[in-house]
Amino acid sequence: MTDKSRREFLQTGGSLAGAGWLSSQLPMLLALGQTACSARDAAQPLANLDAATAADLAAIARQIIPSGDTPGAEEAGVIYFMDGAFGGFMSGAKPFLAEGLAAINSSLPGSDRFADLDDAGQQAVLGEHDQGPLFGMLHFLTLVGMFAMPRHGGNRDHAGWQLLGFIHNHGWQPPFGHYDQDMHDG
Repeated sequence: MTDKSRREFLQTGGSLAGAGWLSSQLPMLLALGQTACSARDAAQPLANLDAATAADLAAIARQIIPSGDTPGAEEAGVIYFMDGAFGGFMSGAKPFLAEGLAAINSSLPGSDRFADLDDAGQQAVLGEHDQGPLFGMLHFLTLVGMFAMPRHGGNRDHAGWQLLGFIHNHGWQPPFGHYDQDMHDG
């Protein structure tokens, strides 16, 4: 067996193993997404986050993508995406989240929780923590919850996509736009 054929064998075997794992986990992943959507749409209680943690996370998400003339993280249901994430692929990060929020809340002057602060107070606190790993993780989750497929729990009524001007179609027909017109013109 040559090196190339061993590599091809390992690549093919890895691809098959990954596809096998995905196909075995697909019903669970789809069920998680559907559960998150149903909870978000019915404004049900969160399944994986306690009320205080959820309030802090929702307040942080509102500061990252605030409401105004356009919908923000609150209207898009980003907290439901976060709840699903911390019950699924981010479950290992729950202790890190708890420690980080405890550190933020213990540093607050005269308030018990981040969510209890007014907007100016929340912005000031986040300004002190916006370079840390906790903020980076929550910033990422907020953006994903805002712009991901709605079936994952966020992006209620395609609010994030509307902000971007994205039109959700099943398929696209050429020409796609001015950026690739030269390719089609020959």
